[in-house]
Amino acid sequence: MKSKYKNANSVLMLIGIIFSVIGTVFLVAGIAVLISYNTFIDNAVQTEAEITRIESDSYKRNGKTHNDYDVWVEYEADGEIYEEELNYYSSGMYEGKKINIYYEPDNPSEIITSQKLFEAIFMMIGGIFAILGIIFIIINIKASRRRKILMQTGDRLTGTIINVGQNMNVAINRRHPYKAECEVINPFDGEKYLYSSENVTCNISELVGREVTVYVDRNNKKKYYVDIFELMDKYKEEEKIHDYR
Repeated sequence: MKSKYKNANSVLMLIGIIFSVIGTVFLVAGIAVLISYNTFIDNAVQTEAEITRIESDSYKRNGKTHNDYDVWVEYEADGEIYEEELNYYSSGMYEGKKINIYYEPDNPSEIITSQKLFEAIFMMIGGIFAILGIIFIIINIKASRRRKILMQTGDRLTGTIINVGQNMNVAINRRHPYKAECEVINPFDGEKYLYSSENVTCNISELVGREVTVYVDRNNKKKYYVDIFELMDKYKEEEKIHDYR
């Protein structure tokens, strides 16, 4: 029977999927905008424009002051003078500065600059999120495969939970998961082995002193799996605890 409890690796799997989806969306958006930009440039006419005015709008967010800027440029197209709002702003801009722009021949009021900052940011964010998501997913798949192999081929031993503590090296939603430590007297060699469970998102301190199933690779005692979730299910059933959270 599959346990209803989730370990931290399952949370990482979910985070990995979310990151991958977000990263893919950002990548696709960045690529789509880049294709649209290149298509526009291929059919556009380049000309020189002059910045005529820069309007700023201040607002506060999270206690900090932020500014939005609207940049207007003046240029000539087909013998006519146009003044249009630019799609880009940088700190190096000032009124009277000359910059290169591109305009649509059939609609000279539609302009863009040669900057690709927007597309680069989208693609960079998308790439980072996608890579992190893939890493999380791979880690979870490998861990699940390792657990499955141990449960199928490893020695099924019985250990005792001797301690439960928080793993301060990991934080999920700013909360540190819990890990159980157990000791096993291996019946094949009579020696004591100490193992620890996977990260668990809930407090399992009540399991101290209880027996837990541990699967150990018979050829390499360093490879093991403490089935803390089976014990958690058993504890809830014995104590008649109905947890619907």
